Amino acid sequence: MEISLYSIRERKMNTILRIARKRAFFLAGSSLAIGYIVASSTSAWAQDAAAPQAASEQSRGGLDDIVVTARKREENAQDTPIAITAMSGSMIEDRQIANVAQVASYAPNVNIQPVGNISGSSASLTAFIRGVGQTDFNITVDPGVGIYVDGVYVARSVGGLLDMADIGSVQILRGPQGTLFGKNTIGGAIIVNSKQPTDKFELQLEATTGRFNRADVKGIVNIPISDTLAMRAVASYETRDGYQRRLFDGGRQGDKDSFSGRVTFKWEPSDAFTATLAGDVNIRREASAAYTLVENRDSPDLLQIVNINGRTVAFPSSNFGYNKLGGGAGQCGAPGELAPVSNPNCVSSRWLTDDIDETWAGGPNRSDFDLWGTNLTLEYDMGDVTLKSISAYRDQKSTIEFDFDVTPLEVLGLTNNIDLWQASQELQLIGSVLDDRLKFTLGAFYLKEKGEDIEPLRFGFANFFSGGKINNDSYAAYLQATFDVTDRLSITPGIRYTDETKRFDPSAQVITRDYTQGVLPPYPDGVFIQYSRCIVGQAVPQLLPNGFPDPACVPAAVNPGGNHPIPAVEVNAKAKEWTPSVAANYQLTDDIMGYASYSKGFKNGGFSQRIFPAEQVTPSFTPEFVTSYEIGLKTELFDRRLRLNLALFQSDYSDIQIVVNEGIAPKVRNAGKGRIKGFEVEGQAAPTDWLRIDYGLGYLDAKYRTVDPSAFPVMLGSKFAFVPEWTTTVAANITAFDNDNGKLTIRGDWYYQSGTFKDAVNNPQLYQSGYSVFGANASYALPGEHFTVTAGVTNLADKRYIQGGYVDLDVGGAAGATYSRPREWFLKVGYKY
Repeated sequence: MEISLYSIRERKMNTILRIARKRAFFLAGSSLAIGYIVASSTSAWAQDAAAPQAASEQSRGGLDDIVVTARKREENAQDTPIAITAMSGSMIEDRQIANVAQVASYAPNVNIQPVGNISGSSASLTAFIRGVGQTDFNITVDPGVGIYVDGVYVARSVGGLLDMADIGSVQILRGPQGTLFGKNTIGGAIIVNSKQPTDKFELQLEATTGRFNRADVKGIVNIPISDTLAMRAVASYETRDGYQRRLFDGGRQGDKDSFSGRVTFKWEPSDAFTATLAGDVNIRREASAAYTLVENRDSPDLLQIVNINGRTVAFPSSNFGYNKLGGGAGQCGAPGELAPVSNPNCVSSRWLTDDIDETWAGGPNRSDFDLWGTNLTLEYDMGDVTLKSISAYRDQKSTIEFDFDVTPLEVLGLTNNIDLWQASQELQLIGSVLDDRLKFTLGAFYLKEKGEDIEPLRFGFANFFSGGKINNDSYAAYLQATFDVTDRLSITPGIRYTDETKRFDPSAQVITRDYTQGVLPPYPDGVFIQYSRCIVGQAVPQLLPNGFPDPACVPAAVNPGGNHPIPAVEVNAKAKEWTPSVAANYQLTDDIMGYASYSKGFKNGGFSQRIFPAEQVTPSFTPEFVTSYEIGLKTELFDRRLRLNLALFQSDYSDIQIVVNEGIAPKVRNAGKGRIKGFEVEGQAAPTDWLRIDYGLGYLDAKYRTVDPSAFPVMLGSKFAFVPEWTTTVAANITAFDNDNGKLTIRGDWYYQSGTFKDAVNNPQLYQSGYSVFGANASYALPGEHFTVTAGVTNLADKRYIQGGYVDLDVGGAAGATYSRPREWFLKVGYKY
């Protein structure tokens, strides 16, 4: 039987090229399933003491109006034909939301986890909305959910886990937002707005303690410097011990040690002009995210014989490399034998623990993150038209060290050294004509992003560098207008054009040590280095009939030194896409609005940066697309005591980008086509003045329609990653008393998610069955409301569920998972002047 290290890659590259030639055909079909469902609405709250912000409230009896900026202008959420979940700063504080990932617990069909699969980072996140997102955190792969902070796009998953300190509002827009928000919003967009300076002096101080030696402090000050200039500043420091114990060295993982700060100046020299300048910083010095070894697989042979879609392929075994060639050589048995489980010098299943909060990881334990940014927003009101400019710069550095083998032995080690900056400029012209019958938003956007991730990797059979440099440019222009055909009927068409170029330079990727050196006589430098010489940049792979490299081949010009796993030349991916949308909404009654919408979004392609063994060319993937059809109702009933909103949708998903294992590492492939349909119910009820209930229900039916062979082992029956069928949330807010003795508020919430896989391959080790999470807290504001004491418990039932992980048993020999934080109590004291 012939075994080729290259055969699978050659065939898969040919398949991808065929897909690229056929791309741009979209599958339309499946009719929307219409059922009788109670609809729901977005969250409401007390208005912040500031000029109207996104998602602020205006009271006119019963439940308050919710003002959002989902269409880049202020409007009532009940009049906006978009499915939106919105929360104010006060609701974020009431629910004890600490970061953007926790917002997902209050929105239907939204799944955000504060981890990146195989990242080890404590500052990354994985976000999915309506079944669309991305699990890969690498800088060559874009997220599928866009995050915007004060109008500024956050380009990377690492750094997307935003702390919620002094936040004015958060809006989650569900469904493709390709017209107004552009690329990488095919699942939806998360809009975070910080509180703005006001003309009143404010002082807030807060201290929190809790389980795992929690010690948080926060200070906020708002100073009106003059009649036209105000300043607002916030500083927050959060620390707590890790919840996972390292048995090898007594350390901890899953801790928090984060400082964040922001200073904002707002200048209003006239009623027509406003300038807002802000700067922010986030510094984290934390251990790796908690990671539990759930399975270990040793191999008696160097090469793992794997059948992939009918083809026999060989991959090296990392555990064999360590046990027979590396640190365990001479102690862990001969080739053809499994390593003895009793020997602590060998990689084996002995390193599994019975407790998910204990690990034998002995490698480096670090997740450092440094971010600073600045943005300048200028607004000039010319009457019927407002001109707005948003200029921003963000710079981030991360060092993430991840012990993938989760043993005390130096087998599998990954280090990300991420150094990125982005600069963006957006111009908006927002106005109305024809006596306000036609409202429009015209805009232009530019994003420049440069950086690198030089990633040293340690495997049992070789040490090498992965990663490289990126240099990206994205230009866009958009126009959206709402025309009031009658007093009750409005139509909103829109279009956006994006021209983007992504560049990737992988020349830093080299094999630094080949553990087979001197072991196989025909290959004095090692079989893997020789394989790179016979593959990389060669017109035809120079392989022997048995699939091994020709000992006589010499490296190509694009393989200087003969040890590059891919050609050391820059590659690029270009995309020029139109993303249209159209919506129509009709006011059936004063309290009931119906709408129908069509929208399209895309996420650009890119490159896989993890390569081993060598490949002829840099592996790439093409853009993916989502076309969504939605109908909905937004209602307010019983004298505005009940708000019920319904959204029913279908999304046609093509050229789906998924992560599959090839060799030692995950790679992004275009899987094929899919269809996602579902519904959402979201609502609020205020049956009495002392009781407030928020609730939501989401259902998703996500299926592949076609699957390309390059996506193996994903098949037609495979489940989408991070896509539960059902999500449910209920939160209750009870004012027990509000009188001369002060104010006591009791809150409780429940979140349910049905079973889901955490990877596209549907590895059983990463299947999380359905689970519920409960939280509760109580706040007592002393008379005068200057002092507030809050006590509560998160994850009340101590449910431990999988948030993410990675499985690579054939090559890495390990499967691991990150579990949620356990039950934690907290006590908070706050002061407001």
